[in-house]
Amino acid sequence: MRVTILGSGTGIPSLKRCCAGYLLQTTDKKYLIDCGTGILRQLERNKTSFNCLDAIFITHTHSDHIGDLTALVHALRLPNLPRSKPLHIYGPPGFIDFFKAIVQPVAKPPTLFPFFVEEAPLYWQKDGINIQTCNTIHSDRFKSVAYRFDEFNKSVVFSGDCDFDDEIINLAQNTDLFICDCSTLAAGKIPGHLSAIEVGEIAQQAQVKQLVPTHFYPIEGPDSLRADECAQIYTGPITLAEDLLMIIV
Repeated sequence: MRVTILGSGTGIPSLKRCCAGYLLQTTDKKYLIDCGTGILRQLERNKTSFNCLDAIFITHTHSDHIGDLTALVHALRLPNLPRSKPLHIYGPPGFIDFFKAIVQPVAKPPTLFPFFVEEAPLYWQKDGINIQTCNTIHSDRFKSVAYRFDEFNKSVVFSGDCDFDDEIINLAQNTDLFICDCSTLAAGKIPGHLSAIEVGEIAQQAQVKQLVPTHFYPIEGPDSLRADECAQIYTGPITLAEDLLMIIV
């Protein structure tokens, strides 16, 4: 598997980091995890067509994670779009109602190929890949989930936005790559998000093989402080997320 960090930022505008979005490439499939503002352009920069996606997985419906979703659905309605394979969009509990109320009035679903909007199950198989989710602690207004993908004894976990919780530790157990919300340092902890020291604690308890902190709010000092704080507890390799960084699993 291969992961490309399309967006490692938050809803705070940044010239360095787009909003949340990640491209997961398996043996023969391309999955988009979150679709924040700027992610469609990041796909183009990565030389990946929006039309080649096999599925989209949304962790939650805050704007920095779905800002480009309506534009993507609209683009998929282009006349004579060369696509016949189905597209599934998965999201947290309540996602179908969100899609009908927010996306569909602006961008009607495509009709030239099978198109599905679904709430992600706790566990299912797709394209020969085992996919798991868990509920995460993030917002009182919106449900949120994390995703785990397993293929050929390799695994990747995307935390989405979350706070410290046993559920995310269990989901990330022994994963090869853990891409985790690391919004702040401990001194600037935001409820519903993880600080770097908490990320290190989760990664260490879960015994993940490689940690990639992401979803960076601005902090005082260099981003390397996040890695330093994670490393106070986590003893494995740490790679700070950067937009268009590619990681082989």
